[in-house]
Amino acid sequence: MGNSQNQNHWFKHLKGIKILLTLLFFLFSFSRSMACTVFVLTDGKKTYFFNNEDFTNTKTRIWFVPKGKGHFGCAYVGFDDGEAQGGLNTKGLAFDWVTVDGDSYIVDPNYVPDKKLIKLNKNTSQWMLERCKTVKEAINFYQTYSEPAFARTTLFIADKSGNSVVIGSKNGKLYFDTTSKSRGSGYGETTFQKLHKTQNVPTISEGSEILRQCAVAGSGGTKYSNSYNLHTGEIEFYNFANPRENTKFSLSDELKKGAHYYETSKITAQINQSVMPLTLNMNRHILTMYQPLKNQEHKITAKIQYLFSEVASGKLKYDDLSDSFTNDLKKSEENIKAIYGRFGNLKSLELIYKAKVQDSTDYSYIMKFENVSILWQFLFNDQHKIYDFNTLSIVWK
Repeated sequence: MGNSQNQNHWFKHLKGIKILLTLLFFLFSFSRSMACTVFVLTDGKKTYFFNNEDFTNTKTRIWFVPKGKGHFGCAYVGFDDGEAQGGLNTKGLAFDWVTVDGDSYIVDPNYVPDKKLIKLNKNTSQWMLERCKTVKEAINFYQTYSEPAFARTTLFIADKSGNSVVIGSKNGKLYFDTTSKSRGSGYGETTFQKLHKTQNVPTISEGSEILRQCAVAGSGGTKYSNSYNLHTGEIEFYNFANPRENTKFSLSDELKKGAHYYETSKITAQINQSVMPLTLNMNRHILTMYQPLKNQEHKITAKIQYLFSEVASGKLKYDDLSDSFTNDLKKSEENIKAIYGRFGNLKSLELIYKAKVQDSTDYSYIMKFENVSILWQFLFNDQHKIYDFNTLSIVWK
């Protein structure tokens, strides 16, 4: 696993300033254990795509975005940060990011995207999936658009014809490793080579058994296992501890329900319940394609702007913070100032969402700094003071 903004995992659900500091530290110098397995089984007539997603975060999701003007309908899989780790579209194209620690073929610190490549904000693989129908088109996409993450991870893409490509970098240059045969990548590649019988007609049962044997236990182990039938759009999630809880459903049927999501650990129950609307950070390209609210709540906005101006000046007064939030801030004040300096000056902030949450109010803003754009949720108590916040999405320029 991995994604075009791997470091964004450290910003998933922040509770308090101490956690923010810890996660920001990992943003700039992180090391973690990753052992994902991705493979495709094909004979040209049938093509199945399989994935074990391995990471520390247990809050896993699948979400559905129906087609619209200029984009295909898609299902994305990932975590609660709204960053797609993998996905499938209605044209039978699927992808997943694959990273394995210590693999010199993957870690290529010398890779810098060619200046001729066009920059896209946020996760390029989501742009790719909603625009491309085939591996050939996906390759052309990455020959056109910049993806800095190829310095540290690879992207596995397959289409319903059985064609697949692994995209990464080596010796500072992009490579496109293509084939029309079954293949595996990531942690379980050796196991895949051992178990896959090339003379057999590909089947879901063969692939799910390979996935089972490649699953990793422990806190950094496999968080979900799934497959896609690239011809029919059928999606299946596996519970290897209890196969009766395997869940199978159709991409087309889910897209008819409109935009929604499931928690992958609870799909069996949630698929038969009322659909859950997308969380704010699951919306398409939320940091660039958003609509500010007409009522910008100028008093609330001024409090947030004032807080950041205080941080920038180094003269925090804590007037608009709850007591507990103030205590957290005071303990780490110097570190916060240093980290904030990496953001650059605040250029703009726009309120894009407001909702009542029990005894508090959620105000979510797109905040654009010189070096970064952030979707931040601020929670105000009934005294109109900030008592908590969550970083919902972030992209560095």
